[in-house]
Amino acid sequence: MTGFKSLLHIPTGLMAVSLLLWAAGCTSDDPNTVGTPLVDGEVDEVLVPLEMVDMEFFTGKNVNNPSLPHQRQEALYMGEQEGAASSLLMNFDFGPGSEVDALPDSIFTTENIVSVDLRLLMLDFYANLTEEGFTKGEKALETVYELYRLDAPFDSTAYPAPEPARDGLDLNTNPIPDISSEPNISIAPVFFLDWVATGGQQGLTVRRGVGSQPGLVGYSARDNKHPASTLADLAEGTRVGPVLKVKFVNPDTTLNFGSYADASTFHQVDQAPADMSDGFFMRSSLRSYPFFRFDMAALPQNVFINRAVLAVTVDTTRSFGNLQSMVVSELPEELYGVQGDTMPLPDLGNWAYLITGMTNLDPTYHAELQFNVTVAVQRMVNDVYEGERGFILTAGETFFPTYNLTAVPSDFFFSQFIMFGTNAAESLRPQLRISYSSVDELTGGGE
Repeated sequence: MTGFKSLLHIPTGLMAVSLLLWAAGCTSDDPNTVGTPLVDGEVDEVLVPLEMVDMEFFTGKNVNNPSLPHQRQEALYMGEQEGAASSLLMNFDFGPGSEVDALPDSIFTTENIVSVDLRLLMLDFYANLTEEGFTKGEKALETVYELYRLDAPFDSTAYPAPEPARDGLDLNTNPIPDISSEPNISIAPVFFLDWVATGGQQGLTVRRGVGSQPGLVGYSARDNKHPASTLADLAEGTRVGPVLKVKFVNPDTTLNFGSYADASTFHQVDQAPADMSDGFFMRSSLRSYPFFRFDMAALPQNVFINRAVLAVTVDTTRSFGNLQSMVVSELPEELYGVQGDTMPLPDLGNWAYLITGMTNLDPTYHAELQFNVTVAVQRMVNDVYEGERGFILTAGETFFPTYNLTAVPSDFFFSQFIMFGTNAAESLRPQLRISYSSVDELTGGGE
């Protein structure tokens, strides 16, 4: 239609000259003005603006990746932020066949152990995070680490879930605010020696204690497959997950004993709201993607969509996390489901029809997001599909290669874009801004 509109708007004088030149090049007749009165006028095409704000349908889709269950995710999260709260869980093995079991009993004595620390590796993004947001070169948020022994090793397949039972004794012998990207949580050697003597498996949990600056902070899990892009420079052979660092007198060495399982509890995670009125969100890691359809009743029949823009506004004061892509796709009505249901990631990849997206969005900075969805709305108007379709906002999943520009998958970073809802001020609420023309006006009433 772009070429059609341009032709109709060529000024009459220029049109006449063009016809003369065309005639001179395509016929043996002498140049003349025959036929030029037929195009004396211009068609004044009216672009009608329309802002849609009423929702016909909304749900928050939880999306899980069956090939990467929660206990195999590459990052661990601890702290609280905007409805999300999590602690760290880890299991260590002191039984037959373990790393400890392979060493002589004689080295595990009170006199021979200088220190025992639980070492964590903070993800580089969070090591440069302040209360004001991401600032390269700044130190990490101050954190007081609370370390407890679990009543039993945790079941790694059971989470996200409430925190498991633990004893009341904080094992951290030096509970002061820590700003290091490689915190070493001090443990009295007597506890470690007791675990060695008892044998078997031991579960530990780490929580952010009183005096910590607020925020949700990420650490490397033992399954981190992207250490080069998510951690500061590491010495060769460094274990990327939680380890127990034990410094011995004889031999004069420090040994690192790795966990055999780790996970984030995410004992509190906001579920998608029942409607859009008070706001909605798009979340990565524990994926929650908003799926909605505008009420198209206000759009007349037999129109041409000149432009359609999906506009959403992010509440940057409440949103948080690393940079993410945001992708707009169509999803058919058979995938509508019910509020808060779960969709496997492969199904989303099979059914989502890509429209457009944006990359490198900072949830604490980029507020006004406008997506060109013209072609999608035109398809809906033209009844290209059987049944209805709505919009879904997702992160830059691998099946959207144009928008999958990060080195890590969408499971990795816990980012949350909280957007204003339909009860917000008019300039902040989600809108579908359309400009359209009557097809009858374009064609003069013809087909």
